[in-house]
Amino acid sequence: MIQLTFHREAVCMGDDAQNGTYHIEMPDDADLGDLMDVILHGGRGNDWPIPFTGAHSYWVIESNIGDLANIWTDGAGYWHTGYIQFNSRTPLKSLGITSTFGRRK
Repeated sequence: MIQLTFHREAVCMGDDAQNGTYHIEMPDDADLGDLMDVILHGGRGNDWPIPFTGAHSYWVIESNIGDLANIWTDGAGYWHTGYIQFNSRTPLKSLGITSTFGRRK
């Protein structure tokens, strides 16, 4: 199992009053795309996904090894992911990620 933490920036007062750092366990064969899916939609110990904050929401997913991806919505409210340093099929095990953070841009 690959274990890492996730935290995201609060979007409004009280947003993180009962939430904080989440521990995510991913299977050994998980890739970066699998992790982005969990961060975006929740699951695997993370029930605090990146929120939809209206059309043209824009988030950067940072990590202990650098920025991983940009996540944004278009005018129709659909989510998109743009990978920065590695592609979606990069095995998590090879990256050495231990912590992630969602920050609005």
